[in-house]
Amino acid sequence: MPVFEESGLQFGFDNRWTVRKYDAHRFFQGFSGAGLKGVDFIALSGSALLLLEVKNYRRRRAWQTENPFDRILETPEIFAGHMAGKFTDTLRALRAIGTYYRRKWLFRLFRPILLRRSGGHSDWAFWAQVDAHLQGGQPVIAALWLETERDQAVFREQLRQSLKNLLEDEVQEVQVYHLAMDKSPEGIQVYLAQK
Repeated sequence: MPVFEESGLQFGFDNRWTVRKYDAHRFFQGFSGAGLKGVDFIALSGSALLLLEVKNYRRRRAWQTENPFDRILETPEIFAGHMAGKFTDTLRALRAIGTYYRRKWLFRLFRPILLRRSGGHSDWAFWAQVDAHLQGGQPVIAALWLETERDQAVFREQLRQSLKNLLEDEVQEVQVYHLAMDKSPEGIQVYLAQK
């Protein structure tokens, strides 16, 4: 099970998921230089493409006295717009990556084979599968992991609805998660990172 650390949390993806830590990938580096924002993880499982953004607003330093989440509560609409922008920019980048690869004759030649291979070991196979997913109109799930010191269930639901409205033409589903919840995306385990 690959485990990734992001914002003081550990994310474990079981073998149902093929994952790229997008904000560390070379493609993101190029797109961020052009002003595009991006999510933390892109993950494929069966017929689902998950775009996962992680925000941890727990105080993680002994010197922190203010609750970092208080600023978000002051302007939730700005926060929702910022998060929606990350998902929209990521989808724009994924479409550009697909176009980039489809222009390569060698990629077009091997595409049928790449679509049958595991995307876990091959970047070409992963991006071929993401592109096929988007080209085929399969479901895209925007998931925000919003970690706060106190469970903010009402805020989470309001944020989910705001994101759903902002992303209605882009994604089929929006989810907002927190460690205190009973569920997380199937096959994904999340823990506070060890200090």
